[in-house]
Amino acid sequence: MKSGVVLVLCVAGLIGLSVRAGAQQATREELNHDFIFDLSGITKQQIYDRTMTWIANNLRYPGAVIASEDPDVGLIVANGVATMTADGDSVAVSLSFRMSVDVREGKERVRFLSLQISRGADKSWDDMPGDGAWHRGAQKRLILLSRALNEYVRMKGGP
Repeated sequence: MKSGVVLVLCVAGLIGLSVRAGAQQATREELNHDFIFDLSGITKQQIYDRTMTWIANNLRYPGAVIASEDPDVGLIVANGVATMTADGDSVAVSLSFRMSVDVREGKERVRFLSLQISRGADKSWDDMPGDGAWHRGAQKRLILLSRALNEYVRMKGGP
């Protein structure tokens, strides 16, 4: 039931973004993708430790993955790169992002910020368009990443 609420919030966000007019430039808020997970019964420290482990194992990036961390406050900021495709396309590109995680007792908020894509052979990075097929493809990839993190944190017998 609770995962259904998260899914509804994600879908509502996607619908809200998809009704933007044509080629308008995206606002900073539209390029931030927030996911809130209810993790009742899991302590703040367990959530924090499991999140750190998941990031280390899944956000492989040439350079420092963890940009900053504060276990007392419950904040983790990491940089990541994932592959994605534009919605309806089959050519994979790189998606770069900053992932900010706020951990509290029994809950976690995951935000993806500073989205960029690299499509060309020159490997240069461009800001993510605020709408269209590339943006929808990124949304789908970020939902999958946040779900994978949520499932890992919920695992019994984690770190």
